Amino acid sequence: MTASRTPRILLVEDDVAIRELTQDVLKDSGYDITAVGDAESAVERLAQQPAFDLLISDVGLPGMNGRDLAEHAMARHPRLRVLLVTGYAGASGADPHFLQNDVVLLKKPFTLRELLGTVRSTL
Repeated sequence: MTASRTPRILLVEDDVAIRELTQDVLKDSGYDITAVGDAESAVERLAQQPAFDLLISDVGLPGMNGRDLAEHAMARHPRLRVLLVTGYAGASGADPHFLQNDVVLLKKPFTLRELLGTVRSTL
């Protein structure tokens, strides 16, 4: 990511209300956001659109989960940063192999300030 370019974020969240709120907050904070509701749509966007700087994905998605999506995305785009969001971090937080390749995990519930701070530090 260069300083002169707006960071591009791919947001993957199956809950429409959370997706729209997160998209609006990130857009209002100056990010270029593409938001989709499932991992399969995210895979299509990753293949079709110019490179993203950050993937933000809920872990608990229908079909392919967020962790598998992250692994797929990083294999295709090694410079992609990943932020996974979960409300079920108990087991995943205890598993040292859950987060690989510098994937960041943000546990729900979180504030919008925490989200924005985590996005900034992850980028």
